[in-house]
Amino acid sequence: MTLRIWHQSVNELDRIKAYKRGIEAHAARFLRDEASVVVHGMPTGTYGELSPSDALGNAYLYHRVLSPIVEQAVEAERQGYDAFVMGSFSEPYLREMRTAVDIPVVSLTEAALLTGCALGGKIGMISNAPNVAYMTRNSVAKHHLEARVSAVTSLLPGMDEYELIAARDNPQAMIDAFTTRARELIADGAEVIVPAEGVMAEILAAQGLTRIDGAVVLDVFAAAWTQAIGLARLRRGLGLGVSRAWAYSRGEN
Repeated sequence: MTLRIWHQSVNELDRIKAYKRGIEAHAARFLRDEASVVVHGMPTGTYGELSPSDALGNAYLYHRVLSPIVEQAVEAERQGYDAFVMGSFSEPYLREMRTAVDIPVVSLTEAALLTGCALGGKIGMISNAPNVAYMTRNSVAKHHLEARVSAVTSLLPGMDEYELIAARDNPQAMIDAFTTRARELIADGAEVIVPAEGVMAEILAAQGLTRIDGAVVLDVFAAAWTQAIGLARLRRGLGLGVSRAWAYSRGEN
């Protein structure tokens, strides 16, 4: 049977429909018949007049608007999905979701870091804006991978999700800005470059950018879906799922 993956964005996809279409097209090209990806977003109006990049820097707003995502993972399991992908580098409530469901829960950040560790010794991460880079640094620390990440930086000047999607049909200026930052990281020892923001990462994947000066530019969506498929197969074939000791315990011990 074809595996089904619930891909959860933190964007209001009604406002950036090209992003949703881009993820779906990318999944179809990359996964073919191996798995199907269904893309979900946040309700229209979630962030008001703000972009997600601007809104999620506020811890209270982050909690208020993103805590319902835990129930999205529960709903994915209820509907029979094989895996849930948290398609945001802010990776909200990752521990809570893994506590709540038995299906694999994968995040873009963690999957990118783990894949990057297999492809090179040092990882450089480029976000779309400084506040997203700050959240990404916190995620790197949460996964205890600071020693493998040379730096987390951002585009100059920064671009929010709506500015990025507006540049989707003519992305050369954004690609040039990304390449400039990547070369700085590569000169400092980075061997794998991670585009650490979903909209930007989808545009770069669609443009086929996979290497800069010999360093890998990671397709973070492909990395996350591949990890989700692997974990789903382990669960189907061996009954091997998330640990219930300590971090992801349900209080049964």
